[in-house]
Amino acid sequence: MKAIISGIFSRKEKPVHSPSVNSVVSSELATSDIENYYLRIIVDCLRRMLVPADNIEVGVRRSGTGPGGMIAFAGYVRILRWDPVLTPVLLQNMPVIDGRIRKVVAASVILEGTHFSGVWFQATSGTAGSPTALVGLPSELIHQPRG
Repeated sequence: MKAIISGIFSRKEKPVHSPSVNSVVSSELATSDIENYYLRIIVDCLRRMLVPADNIEVGVRRSGTGPGGMIAFAGYVRILRWDPVLTPVLLQNMPVIDGRIRKVVAASVILEGTHFSGVWFQATSGTAGSPTALVGLPSELIHQPRG
């Protein structure tokens, strides 16, 4: 499995196998390799949801230490261009998107040596085409006593 993961990263010439390493994700994978692996998973998930690549910027960074003491990584999705139909749907479905990405990550051997912290979304007022006023207001909650 290590050879498959190493083959994914085209920057490496040839993986160096160490007989003393028992872990599937060994020290031969650099932090940038792991970030690239997570990045590909996130981008592929968003592509399958038909999110145009020029509407978003995706990044992955080391985010500290996970619960088991492993290195933690988080994905970041910055919305660059506001689409009045697609972007609200994307933001509304953040838990579903995070769940799909976590499902793919969980099926990977990458979690044997790292921890995935999740995906963070950002849409700023500087986003091209973003709304300049509130589009929808939360409905008023009315308490009706049980009778």
